[in-house]
Amino acid sequence: MRKHNAPTTFFLIAATFSLLGLMAGCSSLGPRTLDRDQINYGNSIGDNWKNQMLANLVKLRFIDMPVFVDVGQIVAGYTLETQVNGALGFGTTLGGGNSQSLGAAGRYTDRPTITYMPKTGEDYLRSLLEPVNPGALLSLIAAGYNTELIFPWTVESINGVRNFSGVREDALQADPAFYELVKLLDLMQKSGSVGFEVKEDPGTGSSILFIFSSRNMSQEALAKRKRVRELLGLDPGQSEFRVVYSPFPLEGNVLALQTRSILQIMMAMAGFVEVPADKADRAAVVSELPPGIRQPFTVRTSTERPDDPFASFYYHGDWYWIDHADLSSKRVFTLMLFMTTLTNRAGAESAPVLTIPTN
Repeated sequence: MRKHNAPTTFFLIAATFSLLGLMAGCSSLGPRTLDRDQINYGNSIGDNWKNQMLANLVKLRFIDMPVFVDVGQIVAGYTLETQVNGALGFGTTLGGGNSQSLGAAGRYTDRPTITYMPKTGEDYLRSLLEPVNPGALLSLIAAGYNTELIFPWTVESINGVRNFSGVREDALQADPAFYELVKLLDLMQKSGSVGFEVKEDPGTGSSILFIFSSRNMSQEALAKRKRVRELLGLDPGQSEFRVVYSPFPLEGNVLALQTRSILQIMMAMAGFVEVPADKADRAAVVSELPPGIRQPFTVRTSTERPDDPFASFYYHGDWYWIDHADLSSKRVFTLMLFMTTLTNRAGAESAPVLTIPTN
């Protein structure tokens, strides 16, 4: 009778149990993927959001239809299936031999499902077309945002002093006083000479006050305050002015602020998208900046794909992008993204839903 090979048998048994333990230890994938998935999906959604916004700015430059599609839901599904089998056999006859077998099989599946929601409906259109609430705008300034960054993009006029019009057939330049006014307001904001305050009025509800500082001021600050009053046509005897939405100046104790809608802001930004020479006849007319005013935002274009852009978009044979090193353009673009979030009223429950398995 043939002797059994004890070491071989012991090795197979030990290997079988070791493999079973290893496969069992890998059975739970959720905790291991949480951090990776959150960061990777977050980065992808952020990059897509930037590229989608840039795409719509380029489309507006070429009088094309802007379209927004949101990522509504991401379901990451992982499956790990394992199977291990083994067999040991020993011959019982003179001619019989020992037999051993060991097998293992596994299948790993990563099948995320992403839900896309085209932005449509009355609420969404209102969030695009209605002017930004002056209170929300001034709250941003009160929170520390630069007046020179916010006002040129979000304000159409201040007490009748008009900004540039953006992309439109009758594109108009800004009043020369507008840039001077914005610069003075920014300097006064930094020095604490002006401020904004939300005041509760029992009769009309909450109202926003534009306030000139009454504390001791330098001669330079007093001169700036005087000049701001002159440019806005404000009553020199008043220190507080109620801020309201209006395209026209009103009574002496009111500051009329005509804010832009999100669509108007996008059209203004679209005017700074560079246009290839061979496609100039397809682009909208834009207003020119007055001499001495630095261009605040630039979308570059070329036929070659850019290296490491902040945001990019391929459109009709050309690449459009924002340079990572262009800090001014990045600040303006990021402000635009923030403004769309601030004003978005669209309800997810009323939107059409498109769900695509991404395996």
